[in-house]
Amino acid sequence: MRRREFLLGAAGAHAVAGQTGGFRRLAEIPAGPIPGPGGETGAQAGRRWRIQWMFDEEEREARLADFCAPAPGRAVAVLRIEGEFRGQNVALVTRNGGGAWTEVPLKDEPVSLFALDDSRLWLVGGKSLWYSAEGGLEWTKRNLPRGTKNRPVFRVHFVDERRGWAFGAGRTFHRTLDGGLTWAAVPESSAIELKDENTAWTWMVFLDGRRGLVTGFSAPRRDAGPWPDWMAPEGRRERRLQPTTTIAGETHDGGESWKFSLTSAFGRVVRVRTNGNRGIAVSYYGGNFEFPGEVYLLDFRTGGSRPVFRRREVQVHDGAVLADGSVVLAAVQPPGSLRGAPIPGRLRIFHSSDLERWAEMKVDYRAE
Repeated sequence: MRRREFLLGAAGAHAVAGQTGGFRRLAEIPAGPIPGPGGETGAQAGRRWRIQWMFDEEEREARLADFCAPAPGRAVAVLRIEGEFRGQNVALVTRNGGGAWTEVPLKDEPVSLFALDDSRLWLVGGKSLWYSAEGGLEWTKRNLPRGTKNRPVFRVHFVDERRGWAFGAGRTFHRTLDGGLTWAAVPESSAIELKDENTAWTWMVFLDGRRGLVTGFSAPRRDAGPWPDWMAPEGRRERRLQPTTTIAGETHDGGESWKFSLTSAFGRVVRVRTNGNRGIAVSYYGGNFEFPGEVYLLDFRTGGSRPVFRRREVQVHDGAVLADGSVVLAAVQPPGSLRGAPIPGRLRIFHSSDLERWAEMKVDYRAE
């Protein structure tokens, strides 16, 4: 795979030197309206998304930190439940497709999950790393890398029960050879010539036992002012767009060594999902852009990439490449034109068999 092409595609690098406006020269993808529920074809035709668990209590609020479904019928969700007097951290585990959920108390505030298979899971907490060999029903404490208090770890990725990586804020990410008991800095990441306080890693994925990718960005900090964008939209419109440095790291020896490429672009890659030699990359753009983000198709055999989904009204947050090559995307439609408004948005799910024609799948109206 050619690193340069991966960066130009996955990072949303329509941005060129000197460009200061939005992506107004770009058309939506697909170009026309997306057929609503019932318009999908193939294996997903007629399928709908139903709520399998819902939190509905007065004076308490649940925040979903992360969710994973490592095997058919099995899923784990981790939540922070806030009440008037105290908070509660819990994991919800199902082994029958959501028909029943087991509530497991957690000793740490959850940040993210990683599932190696249907039994072995890691949970990044606010203070420690946790490991479960029981599919989330029991957790034992492991360790986060030392010296990351001011550069918190957001995620981990493991290729087997012992070898894994921890990454998040700061240009340095870390490797473990004992399942998260001890960690060592990856020296190639520490040598990247970017400001540590401006840099973060967002995602890691391995295509097989030897080929892996890690994505990140480095963005100059700016004064956000006293008000968030949704309260001062005129300030957001006037703010000059600034490109970020997109980072892509590759390994071809199972993580023993890494090589990094840097490019300037407006987008930042937040998800890479793969199935064999095919994948998708989900990018976010800044609030000043006409498009909140877009999705790219990646071909790891040729290094080629192309945009396959880009809509003005929705922000894609995640997706999946299914076994038959089709793709499902999960997106949120904000209630107004300001994407950062603190009002829940509507969940929308899109599916395509050929990544040219998309259809919307029916979702329970209460999902947000």
